[in-house]
This record gives sequence, C-alpha cells and structure tokens, in this order.
Amino acid sequence: MLRLWVYIVPLFLVYFAEYAMQSGTWAAIGFPVGDKEAREQFYTFAGWTYQLGVFISRSSGTILQANGFVLWLMPMLQVGFLVFFTTDAIWEWWWNWGLLFPCFITGLLGGAVYVNAFTLISEEFKDGAKKELALTATSLGDSFGILASDISGLWIQACLFKIHDIPGATVTC
Repeated sequence: MLRLWVYIVPLFLVYFAEYAMQSGTWAAIGFPVGDKEAREQFYTFAGWTYQLGVFISRSSGTILQANGFVLWLMPMLQVGFLVFFTTDAIWEWWWNWGLLFPCFITGLLGGAVYVNAFTLISEEFKDGAKKELALTATSLGDSFGILASDISGLWIQACLFKIHDIPGATVTC
C-alpha cells in the first residue's frame, strides 16, 4: 500500500488543480467579466473544450504511455495552469476566447494523468488481488483532490468576484 503514493499524489494534484480551475477561476472569466451572461458563456465553452481534451487523452492512453517522471510532471503543469488562470482572472492579461486553448490542454493533462496512472498500476501489480486493491485504493487520490478543490474553488471564485465587484462573494479573502 505504501508504494501507491507515487500514483495517489499525481491524481490528487491533477484533480485538485483542474476542478479548482473549473469551479473557481473559469466561473469568474467573461468578456466582459461584469456580464453574468458572458461569464456563463465562457464557462460553458471552457467546459466543452476541457471535456474534448479529456476525451482525446483518455482515448489515446494505450497509444501514448507515460513513465513515472511524466506522470509527476503533468500534475505540476496542471497546478501551473491553476496559477495561470487565477492570475489571469485577477489581472486580465490574456483576456479573450484564446483562453479556450489552455482549457483544452487542462483536459488533456487531466485525462492523461488518470489513464496513465491506472495503466502503470496495472503493469506494476501483476497479481489479480493486489492489482484490484491497488486500483481501488489509488482512486482515493482523485476523490480527495476533487473534495479539496470544491472547497478551495468556492473560495477562489468568491475572491475573484470580490476583486471584480461581482455580486455573490460571501467570504473574506
């Protein structure tokens, strides 16, 4: 069980970062940011491009297999995208529909970490019972990442709403 941390941590990080982006930063982006309809429109298109990236990367998981180093590199890039989207939502330095491209890359990274982590586990654990336990236990990483992102995403969104004087922020940043 102790060997599973090398899979649990990347899954936690990638899910934490991508869902914090979705619930926190993407909900506070719109052109213009003060227009609720514009924010909803960006959020919808960001979600679609993200899902397209997830679909492509999960579908190609058996074609492009990552090693352990790449499995750890991808969540670090995802955390970088969380920082990118958060700072962009604050200072609006890249403020147009071109932001959908990084949303797509976010989906590629999230799907790739998921499929590659479980593929690597399947290769490492050959015994059926150990493999099943490893796959099940490791899935806690993404679940805890989503839980942590839900909490932090609400805080991020509220802070971004306060920064841009959008009604609805109820937390202290």
